Amino acid sequence: MMTVTQIDPVLAEDGRNVAFYAWKDDDEAIFWSISLPMRIEEAAFDDMLPAWVELGWKMLTQHSG
Repeated sequence: MMTVTQIDPVLAEDGRNVAFYAWKDDDEAIFWSISLPMRIEEAAFDDMLPAWVELGWKMLTQHSG
């Protein structure tokens, strides 16, 4: 079983969607996205990047469990 080693959240150009890339140890990726209720500026997103990564891990473990 391949395990996820990294999650990279990316803010979409419109500032209203966040894409998550979960990288497995064989370089395969899992992709999903979420819509946000409001627009987020890129600087604010970058300031909160650790929280977005944590959310990505939580979403992945809830979906897997």
